[in-house]
Amino acid sequence: MQTAQGMPQTDPLAQLKDIHVPNNVDVWPLDWGWWCLIALFLAGAISLIAYLVKKHKFNKPRRDALKLLGSISSADENWPMQINNVLKRTAVTYFKPQEVAGLYGNSWHEFLLKTLPDRHKNTMSDSLSTLHSQQYAPKCDNKHFDECSKAANAWVKHFKVTSPSKSKRKQASQKPSPLDQQKSQEATHA
Repeated sequence: MQTAQGMPQTDPLAQLKDIHVPNNVDVWPLDWGWWCLIALFLAGAISLIAYLVKKHKFNKPRRDALKLLGSISSADENWPMQINNVLKRTAVTYFKPQEVAGLYGNSWHEFLLKTLPDRHKNTMSDSLSTLHSQQYAPKCDNKHFDECSKAANAWVKHFKVTSPSKSKRKQASQKPSPLDQQKSQEATHA
């Protein structure tokens, strides 16, 4: 084919180049977004494992106490005292020993109720009172064993423990500041 001016005309479609298909995207090396996602996943997994290990260690005395309570039977001599000893040892483990070790009688009963969540206080109050009365009875009545054993198991499972960090904050907020101490000293000298 020739143009009107005498030059050969070429096919314009023949001058087009084929479509360039991009190379396949390789998985490696990963983009920074994937690295961030992997780092977040690892941090979350490590935190979860550390939390579960810490919780498992924290609850070990509870599990041991439940095993000990399971080993006490109504045939045991003085079972109320044995149940109370398990409760006391568990309480000394989780609370300040100087505050718990000396409790007995009504103050011990109040402590047991105070450390329970509100939803369990009413249901367990009578059972813990029965345990308390059986401890000091001349001869323990075996018909109360199931009630007392269930109350002790429930207390071990449900008692509330404040974390040490909360206790320290609470103590720090109750402790007078140095400025308050200085003012009180000035007031006593005046």
